[in-house]
Amino acid sequence: MPPVLLNQVWKLVDTIPHHQLLGASDHALVDSLSQRLAERQELTDDELETVKAYIQSRLTLIRDMALVS
Repeated sequence: MPPVLLNQVWKLVDTIPHHQLLGASDHALVDSLSQRLAERQELTDDELETVKAYIQSRLTLIRDMALVS
């Protein structure tokens, strides 16, 4: 995934209220984050699938960060 897109994913995660990051199911959180990112910038289908896979692989880290913030 391009560094610019990675940066945008983590900036987006930073803007989401912690209770939403912690309270959503895995599937709902992946869908929500990828949809919000797609609203901010145009993504191809391949990029969207890559983003979803990346977010899925980082869910534990995302939730850990929400707990300590």
